[in-house]
Amino acid sequence: MPSSNDTPKEEPPGISSRDQAPSGAAPSAQAAGRGSTDPARPGDDTRLALITAAIGLFGKKGFDATSTREIASAANANLASIAYHFGGKDGLRLACADSVAGRIQAVVGPVLRDFDPGDDPALAQSGMESVVMSMADFLLGRAEARDIAAFVLSEMTKPGVVLDRIYEDFFKTVHAALCRLLGLATGQDPESDLIRIGTFSIVGQVVYFRIGHAIVARRMGWETVGPVEIDAIKSVLLGNIRAFVTANRKTSK
Repeated sequence: MPSSNDTPKEEPPGISSRDQAPSGAAPSAQAAGRGSTDPARPGDDTRLALITAAIGLFGKKGFDATSTREIASAANANLASIAYHFGGKDGLRLACADSVAGRIQAVVGPVLRDFDPGDDPALAQSGMESVVMSMADFLLGRAEARDIAAFVLSEMTKPGVVLDRIYEDFFKTVHAALCRLLGLATGQDPESDLIRIGTFSIVGQVVYFRIGHAIVARRMGWETVGPVEIDAIKSVLLGNIRAFVTANRKTSK
């Protein structure tokens, strides 16, 4: 007769084997919303699917109007998986914020990290242009950018812990880095109102072309926004950056 130690352990109700953490891992650690995304680890496929589905639904319907059942269905996951991986709907929302910040950081981070203009205004302007062009390629050319932009815009209307997370993890650091580049390019104080507002205006143009995609395409007579159309938009964005630098370049007396 097999001993009690040989009896197979039952899975938590509603959790499939692919949702379970490795032996010895506490679900509460994953519920923090910042767990590993290594696809080789059990449960990560489900976790990523839930985050992707939630970003799309939260952006489209809003957090309050989206049910956990809808999210689980869209992710093809068990309803209990949300509590298991994130501790609940609020934890999933925070995980979405982390994911969004991480995806955008992956686009602009390498450029900002590897680029050192020294004291050269021309190199600083080139760096600013490279980052903005990378953002345009991502926001205008990647399918998932639509859901990401909608999620961020939805959260920006609801001040709270999620907006704080996005601000601290992405907006504050990236905006400050871009201000330093634009400040050096113009010879202005990077923390001046002129440079901070100017940076917002430049980045905001890219965001507008993402959220106003349908309106822009209709007004331009574009059936789709593909590489040719994106290049046309980037050309204008590039001209706007250069015009701002020229108009606000500090001249020596």
